[in-house]
Amino acid sequence: MSLFLSGLALTAAGPAMVAYGRRRGETDEVNSRLLSLGYSCAIFGPFLLLVYVATLPSALLVAAAVSGLLWGADWLAKRTRGRRWTSGVARYGSDAFLMVLGVCLVRFFVVEPFVVPSSSMRPTLSVGNVIIVDKFSYGIRLPVLNLPLIPTGQPARGQMIVFEYPPDRSRAFVKRVIGIPGDTVRVDDAGIEINGERLLQTPAGSYTYTSDAGHPVAVDQFVERLGLTSYQSLHRPGTPWADLAAVEALHPKDGCAFGRAGMQCIVPPGHYFVLGDNRSDSLDGRYWGFVPDSHLLGRVDAVLGNTNGPRYAGVWLR
Repeated sequence: MSLFLSGLALTAAGPAMVAYGRRRGETDEVNSRLLSLGYSCAIFGPFLLLVYVATLPSALLVAAAVSGLLWGADWLAKRTRGRRWTSGVARYGSDAFLMVLGVCLVRFFVVEPFVVPSSSMRPTLSVGNVIIVDKFSYGIRLPVLNLPLIPTGQPARGQMIVFEYPPDRSRAFVKRVIGIPGDTVRVDDAGIEINGERLLQTPAGSYTYTSDAGHPVAVDQFVERLGLTSYQSLHRPGTPWADLAAVEALHPKDGCAFGRAGMQCIVPPGHYFVLGDNRSDSLDGRYWGFVPDSHLLGRVDAVLGNTNGPRYAGVWLR
């Protein structure tokens, strides 16, 4: 069932359960299971609808604001009148405030889980991997707007980052940082060059995986070392450095010069050049340019499991 239909069903079911419980003579809002379930549905249903029409961060902020107002009204009423101001579903909203506040603090400022949507970071990350993103690593940021409030660090070459996709900020991408501000990055059929030094690629055999379209793909595997980070990359034999037609159609001209032989970019201040580890199957900086600092969401620190297959826990990536 889709998010919209789930939210709609819960929103409709909540008042119906409460009304049925009242007709049965249930008045104890604390101990009545039917009333409790109805109130919970009446809260969670509209929340899902808000996530559907907006975004999860926006919905969390609205939930925190509404429940915070109810909680504040209860607190003030208890101090002045000796009893709570809210009742029914409003009381449940008030009781949820501290939980919602805790979720917001963790989600916006500490860590956040993401699910890897594509094969672009194979072999390090596979489709369906659940990754933990450190939100604190690149600064405390204003929720939703993602503007840095307190800087705590910057991405380094070789790190895997999650960021808002520049052409569509509603989508989150995960890639590896190749170039930082001031770097000159060249990508061609021979590989990657950073500030005049060719990135060493050591052959590591072959690798076969199932593509996002469900077809088997055989590629060559290499070990690369960038800064303090060693990782594996994939290259399909016989393919050029990029999909040339897509590069010519999509790539911005500012900061980069490119042709059929390759591309060279000077990374501007406050921006980063990123690539997927699966070079022959990745929509990355070769096609849409740089990642602005204002789009950064955090650093990938761990893989917790996989939504598409056997689960495993605690694979630390730093």
